[in-house]
Amino acid sequence: MQTNVTPLRNSLFERLRHDPEILTLIERSDATLAALGYTDHGRRHVTVVALAASRLLAELGHDAHRCDLAAVAGLTHDLGNCAGRQNHASAGAVFVYQLLLARGVAVSDAATVMTAIANHDEEERGAAVDGVSAALIVADKADIHRSRVRTRDPEQFDIHDRVNFAVTHADLAVRAQRKEIELGLTADVDIASADDIAELFGPRFAMSHNAAGVLGCSYRVLVNGVQTL
Repeated sequence: MQTNVTPLRNSLFERLRHDPEILTLIERSDATLAALGYTDHGRRHVTVVALAASRLLAELGHDAHRCDLAAVAGLTHDLGNCAGRQNHASAGAVFVYQLLLARGVAVSDAATVMTAIANHDEEERGAAVDGVSAALIVADKADIHRSRVRTRDPEQFDIHDRVNFAVTHADLAVRAQRKEIELGLTADVDIASADDIAELFGPRFAMSHNAAGVLGCSYRVLVNGVQTL
């Protein structure tokens, strides 16, 4: 494996993040979820996930090409929400594969991204099967933050809004030499407790734990410095 890579320069990710069709699909998928009452899944979320997934692989020594594919998977992982929330991972995987082929992406690379997207959702019983899919899962489940909440009126919060709004900082740290991945959350416990966070996101944290194992790493979650997983 290579180290000290710069995974996103002159990359497929950089091309796609400015692609008008991709951007339109990101906006439409987010609009669908907004209408259904979900937190932000738009440009902010997919960019955060893309960069985190790429960085995670880079810090673990993966080459620039794999890091780029992880970023592409992060950018496109939620496009299936255009067709509705149910089965969005499997639906999105199929049409993202076709979008990538239409842009001249090699079949093997498009298939890697498709596999990652198809396996990123815990409700669809997704599971990491390689490094790119594992990085996508860990990065996606780490995006817990109040900026994802669409309303600032606490009376309109559902449980996802309340718990996300409680989190003021999320840091996904990789300690390559010790083979550790750590999600550190800073939370306002007057809004949501560590137990609230663990209860709501437990299945996602468990999925991330398994994904970290595929990367040869341990995984833990800390809330205000106290380990919850």
